[in-house]
Amino acid sequence: MDQSTSHTAKATVQDGQTIALAAEALLREHPDALVCGLAGNGLIVPVPQSVGLWGQGLIEGRALVDNVMADDRTTVVRLWLQVQEEGAGAAKVRMLRRPSTWATLHFLDLREVHGVLLGVVIPSEEDAEDGGPAEELAPASPRFCSLMEDEHAKVVDCDEAFTEMFGYSCEELLGNSVLEQIHPDDQGRAVEGWLAVLSTRRDQQTRLRRKRKDGTWMWVDTTLRNYLNYPGRNYVLVELIDISAEMQAQEALQEREELLRRLTNAMPVGLLHLDNERGVVYHNARLLDILYGSDAPMVEIAAAETSVASEPIAGGTSATTLLKTLSAEGMAAFDGALGEVLAEGVDRDVEVDLELPSGAWRRALFSVRALLRASGEANGAIVCVLDVTDSARARLELERRATFDPLTHCRNRSSILSALERELAREQGVTTGVIYVDLDQFKPVNDNLGHATGDELLVLVAERLRQASRNSDLVGRLGGDEFLIVLQDIRDRQTAMQVAERVREGLCDSFTLSGGTVELRASIGVACAQGATSTPDALVRRADEAMYRSKEQGLSEPVLAAPDFR
Repeated sequence: MDQSTSHTAKATVQDGQTIALAAEALLREHPDALVCGLAGNGLIVPVPQSVGLWGQGLIEGRALVDNVMADDRTTVVRLWLQVQEEGAGAAKVRMLRRPSTWATLHFLDLREVHGVLLGVVIPSEEDAEDGGPAEELAPASPRFCSLMEDEHAKVVDCDEAFTEMFGYSCEELLGNSVLEQIHPDDQGRAVEGWLAVLSTRRDQQTRLRRKRKDGTWMWVDTTLRNYLNYPGRNYVLVELIDISAEMQAQEALQEREELLRRLTNAMPVGLLHLDNERGVVYHNARLLDILYGSDAPMVEIAAAETSVASEPIAGGTSATTLLKTLSAEGMAAFDGALGEVLAEGVDRDVEVDLELPSGAWRRALFSVRALLRASGEANGAIVCVLDVTDSARARLELERRATFDPLTHCRNRSSILSALERELAREQGVTTGVIYVDLDQFKPVNDNLGHATGDELLVLVAERLRQASRNSDLVGRLGGDEFLIVLQDIRDRQTAMQVAERVREGLCDSFTLSGGTVELRASIGVACAQGATSTPDALVRRADEAMYRSKEQGLSEPVLAAPDFR
């Protein structure tokens, strides 16, 4: 083991600054070494620019141990445990790229000073007895290089790694400015950094593109260090790190994000991404169209007067602000569903009503789905919003047709009898009444004035029945010229008779129709029951019998059916 190895092999628990100085000495003595930054979990991370390199190549991949021969990986693990306790350590291993010779692997804990651990592999020519005749791999291309410039930005020297990375020989660069080798779009930043490092003497970092000799461009992180007027130096050190792979990954990610954005905006449903705090992370354009209608692109949802667009919006915008067109009931239903999704990781669907800025009504289906971490805990939600206004209108129309008489707009026979059944099923002690109404001498109206006039009369009769009833009462048409009023929760039979008397007064009167004026009379029967003491059919039958007694009297006076004691 060489002298440099002793810097770490004999290390005990040391302070961070001492280890950082040992690492600097190790790197200075071995410019041929390979290095990598390491996270606390052992995975490779970028080497911070604060770690001074001297032409060393960078180890790439997922983990340093992946580059070591399988038989020596246990040694790497032991060394890793040692560095966690002592701060530094070294051991001999064989690398996959040169399995026939030994290399010295150093681990140094630089987290206190540079924020990472450092792995350093120093090659040697010492034969490994068990290495075998395995083929040696070509050395990796350097990803770090440096050059030196004078105060006028003229090159005074460069290292071999720069020549290998960019293709220029040192002779081609000496005495020349390299500004023309910087991409035109990046030259402004380069000049700004140069002036700053001269005036402030502080290190300046810039990300830009530099031209290779073959005309291609390389993305590099550039660090300028001002050593002008330093004894033995008198230059500006320019350190370059190849970040082409990182930028390619970013460009690929941006392309995928753009593709995803276009796909989401082309979808017929609105999409909304919420975080755990119910803040809006992203929404597509279709969501705004559903929520706000044709004025969606100009709707402001943030206090900062920023118009809503189909892009990720600034943090702080809440779901409540974006969804302000939901009705109060709709917002309450959505809040409840979202709360369950975020708390329990379940899926929920809820239909809500919206009132657009134009005043138009709309209904939407909100499908709320949890975004789960690997632990199963929800860390947000995706909401798909589908405009179901047309289907909701169709459903409401079907319900209306199944509930109401198309001519008089009273409840139809089935609906009024179902309502009566529900009323009688309520708790004991609640009195329910029914008023059975049959129009007298209605047939002559049809015969003499026509069915259209008869229909007109039925519409007016239904309107007067509603006027005579209480707000809580239900008016239904049983068929032909027969109507039924369900009196909900009345105090006693006298209340029912009072309503029936108002019905008599409203119907026993003249009606002005398009075909002329007619006088109308009606026979009225009243029956009452408490709770489930009677069935709907039995109660209606008693009212029907009372109506016939009214008809026999010929006075249009309401007749009250006797109580049913069965």
